[in-house]
Amino acid sequence: MIDVESLSFSYVSELTGDRVEALHGVDVSARPGTLTLVCGSSGCGKSTLMRALTGLVPQMTPGEIEGVVRIDGRDLAEVPLTEVGHLCSSVFQNPRTQFFCDTVAEELAFCGENYGRDRETLIESSERAAELMGITHLMDRKLSTLSGGQLQKVALACALSSGAPVLLADEPTSNLDPDAIAEVRRALVLLKEQGMTIIVVEHRLHFLRGLADQVLLMEDGSVTRRWSGEEFYSMSEAERRSLGLRTLVDPGPPEAWVCSRDSRDEASARGSVGLSCRDLSFSYGNTPVFEGFDADFPVGRITCIAGENGVGKTTLVRVLCGLAAPSSGTITLDGQTTSRRQRRAACALVMQDTGRQLFSDTLAGELTIGASQASGEAGEKLLADFDLAHLGDRHPLSLSGGQKQRLVIAAARATGRRIVILDEPTSGIDARHLDSITATLRRIANEGAAVIVVTHDGEFASACADQLITLTPTGTKRAREGEPQ
Repeated sequence: MIDVESLSFSYVSELTGDRVEALHGVDVSARPGTLTLVCGSSGCGKSTLMRALTGLVPQMTPGEIEGVVRIDGRDLAEVPLTEVGHLCSSVFQNPRTQFFCDTVAEELAFCGENYGRDRETLIESSERAAELMGITHLMDRKLSTLSGGQLQKVALACALSSGAPVLLADEPTSNLDPDAIAEVRRALVLLKEQGMTIIVVEHRLHFLRGLADQVLLMEDGSVTRRWSGEEFYSMSEAERRSLGLRTLVDPGPPEAWVCSRDSRDEASARGSVGLSCRDLSFSYGNTPVFEGFDADFPVGRITCIAGENGVGKTTLVRVLCGLAAPSSGTITLDGQTTSRRQRRAACALVMQDTGRQLFSDTLAGELTIGASQASGEAGEKLLADFDLAHLGDRHPLSLSGGQKQRLVIAAARATGRRIVILDEPTSGIDARHLDSITATLRRIANEGAAVIVVTHDGEFASACADQLITLTPTGTKRAREGEPQ
């Protein structure tokens, strides 16, 4: 059981020195056996609310707090952090930030080991959580070798194995493919049936249809709208878009994301050859990741690459932009074989974990690291295009996940490079900014770049893709042409 009454929280940012009014008069009540969905635009306070529900606010994030947060009748302000884990388990937006061990099996047992549980209990709870989340085959794998989606599933399995009565999930499907999202949904259904109290913060909303009992909309640190699950998922399309929310309808499997085009239209729509791959393969030692990959990425077009978690999409991106060498095959640029160094010079990359490529102490400075021309008015305009102008003097690491994502995409655009590659660019992105990113990628393509996007986001791919390629361990499963956008 969760009861939040009149919760307000503000703090002084250590990075900027500014006071941040994060939460204002928030009230939340959630009962055992229910699921509460919290939605809202990037930076509206959803993650801060989740931190308050885990006791991290204010115990690890000092500030001024008013109101009360109770879990199972206990005031979290009076519960030591060492005991909060008995009350609630968490899945963070970036799963890498909550791991401590080397392998999946060790990580699943970590929480129980810290609480002194016996070996038999540890093994039983770990194996049950792994089976529930479909990661039994990963138990002996090193966490450092897993894809982003696989890491997210491991983080959820760790939360399940803890045995806490409350589950707090901050965008648990942000990096998952459609099949994995269905697995998460099945796990949440089971946990509800077992009487767990579940709160999920999400931009991706469709998978909770028929599962969410109540839905809260947050704006500027406050809960401004409340619906029952049935009321929320029956709202009109016009109302959904006016609230800045993502689609409430399942976009389906990848083959449904891009509409086919008549063959007579394909030649006229196809751009000139940009980056091309023939019989491309990659292996880690004797372990193949993908084999026989053939694809063309024309300039002036947006190509989306889909595929199951762990199939090698991020590894393919590293090969395409010259960060890794293929085991075999050829890569050409404008019909000429290219070296890794040449590809690195020609490509701008937006990584899946954007925090790994933020280096400056201001947003404005971040734009000029790889593009000196993006200073002054040009940089201000670029930040405005991504709704970041009001944050220009903020430290990049003080931004929300969605804001970081938009900043790195803006920096990639500033480089003006001919090949722009994005790995899951809509992770943590709300509807309004998804539309903005779609328009920006179209603009980059129209300016003469080949845009390559790795994504599990069917809503995004349907809006922007000119062609869709599905990667499998044995190469290219299908390549579909889309309607001109």
